[in-house]
Amino acid sequence: MSDLNRVLLTGRLAADPELRYTQSGRAVVNFRIAVNRRWLNPESSTWEEETTFVPIVAWGKQAENCAAYLQKGRLVGIDGRLRIRSFETQNGERRRIAEVVAQSVHFLGPKPQEAEFESEPPPDDTPDTPPEEEVPF
Repeated sequence: MSDLNRVLLTGRLAADPELRYTQSGRAVVNFRIAVNRRWLNPESSTWEEETTFVPIVAWGKQAENCAAYLQKGRLVGIDGRLRIRSFETQNGERRRIAEVVAQSVHFLGPKPQEAEFESEPPPDDTPDTPPEEEVPF
C-alpha cells in the first residue's frame, strides 16, 4: 500500500498570481488563497472565523492559464499535494515552507467584471463633413 498525499481546498486569491519562467522555459505561477473556517465557540456561544493563507504553486500550461484568468478575490478549487521544502536565505538562515503543488486548479464562481473604458469614450461614427444643403420641395 502506498502513502497518500492529497489536498483539496477552496478559497479566494489573496493577491494576483505571479508568473515566472525557469531557465529551461517552463512556466511556474505562485499565489496564495485564503481559506476560511467558521465555528461556534461553545464558551461564548458566538460564531468565530479563522482564515488560513495557503501558498499554491502550479506548473506548465496550467500556470499560464492561472496567470491569465485569475486575479485577487477570485474563488478557486485546488486539487494537489502538500510539499514542504527548505531553503537558505541570503543571511545564511535555514527556512522551511509548506505549500500545495496544484495538480488541477478549478476556476469557481462568476468571471470578474471587465474594466470599463475610463480613459476616453468610444469614437463617434458620425462623419466630420458638413451636411448637404436641403432641397426645397
